[in-house]
Amino acid sequence: MTAPSWAELRQVGFAALDHAAAVRAATDLLGLGWGFGDPLLAGLNLADFTAPIGPDTYVEVLTPTVPEHSVARWLRRVGGASGWVLATQVPSLDGVTERAAERGVRIAVQTHAMGHDIVQLHPLDVGVLLELDEFLPRDAWFWDDVEAAQAAYASRSAKVDDIVAVDVAAADPAAMAETWAAIIGLEPPARAADGAAIAFGSRTIRFVAAAGGRTGIVAVDLHVTDREHGTGRTGELCNTLIRFV
Repeated sequence: MTAPSWAELRQVGFAALDHAAAVRAATDLLGLGWGFGDPLLAGLNLADFTAPIGPDTYVEVLTPTVPEHSVARWLRRVGGASGWVLATQVPSLDGVTERAAERGVRIAVQTHAMGHDIVQLHPLDVGVLLELDEFLPRDAWFWDDVEAAQAAYASRSAKVDDIVAVDVAAADPAAMAETWAAIIGLEPPARAADGAAIAFGSRTIRFVAAAGGRTGIVAVDLHVTDREHGTGRTGELCNTLIRFV
């Protein structure tokens, strides 16, 4: 079986127990316009707000709508809000489940939705809920033909226009990076003094050391449109550092 030769980072998702407050915080911090709901999530007892950052990247805020949802239980353990999911595009899922099994990584979800095969790797094994979406062509995405998404794109943020990088904290960053690359079928990660990194198209996932025992998504870098005055600032969204670069 042929392994994927590339992957694109498309969406960064945050989870919160208070959906209205988290959406308000995201809108204010990132200058978001209209959002829309992922049509698949309501059936999974998740309220969703997805908004475009750039032409092909999105940020979403989701909230469990039932108290005993697995995400709700996790959120209560981590302080009520956190980075949660990374949605990535790959050309093929051939061999992904086999390579995951070889490394002891569980499959949280394996399904077919909106015409495409989807695999989600378990967050306890890879640090985040890592979604791999088999989607071609490379410059297309789920929301291209969704009317509500197109309306949201017309009112997209004038403050930021792309996701640049995401920091994922792990007990052993280099090992975690190698696990991701091997399962997805990417080139080995680039080593750094404080961890490792994998290129997802023009965007980067950086694997960093966990501080204070906190793992998972700990920071997101967003490209600002005001190159003269907007860079270098920071904020916080769902207990996650947002850097404007």
